[in-house]
Amino acid sequence: MVKDPAKHREEQRRYRAKHLEKIRAKEREPAFRERKKQWMIDHPETMAESRRKYRAKHKEAIDAYNGAWRLAHREHIAEYQRKRYPEKRDAILAQGRAYKLVNRDKVRRQEAAHRLVKKSINAIRHNPEDVYRVVSRAVSAALPRFMRDDVINSMLLAVLEGELLLQNVAARVKDYLGRYNQQYDTFKTLSLDAPMGGTDLRRIDLLEAPAPYEPEEDEEDPDMVMLRGGQSLWR
Repeated sequence: MVKDPAKHREEQRRYRAKHLEKIRAKEREPAFRERKKQWMIDHPETMAESRRKYRAKHKEAIDAYNGAWRLAHREHIAEYQRKRYPEKRDAILAQGRAYKLVNRDKVRRQEAAHRLVKKSINAIRHNPEDVYRVVSRAVSAALPRFMRDDVINSMLLAVLEGELLLQNVAARVKDYLGRYNQQYDTFKTLSLDAPMGGTDLRRIDLLEAPAPYEPEEDEEDPDMVMLRGGQSLWR
């Protein structure tokens, strides 16, 4: 009779918890370590699959740990790279060329995304007024002034840090509004069609739509030209 894998793992966990000290003492024995090392050498595919599953399950924790380690040892890493690159320059360049050849489409997508991020950052650095107008028009004027200003500032900071692309400003407003609502419990998402207390009026009946931006005749909005990727001095 085949034992249920989930039940078997649960029994193993209970046994290990009950005999933890005994198991750890055995694992510290040299003979046990040698057997374990030899088993890992004899089963590379099993070990690779186990590592892959572990990384997939604990990706966020691993990324956080690696990021903290690199931040704490950035000087050591820079020194290592400075010494290693001259010695391994040809091998490193050859490895990079081989990777690009095998993953050509992936590399092109990454390079295109990097160019869009760089373009958005350059735009807010050199044309902050234009970017502010673009974000301001995307955020509803029906919001309370202080709330609207906070959302606009959060989006501008995201553009500056490369998190938000200019062409995605209108589509991402809801995300940043949701973050604001999660941070401040006073403001919850309410239905505009819900009736107000004690009246038959709906909230939407009290809102006035802001006047749309209308450029003059034969004049195109320069901010929208920038959003569509038009010519700019700051490319």
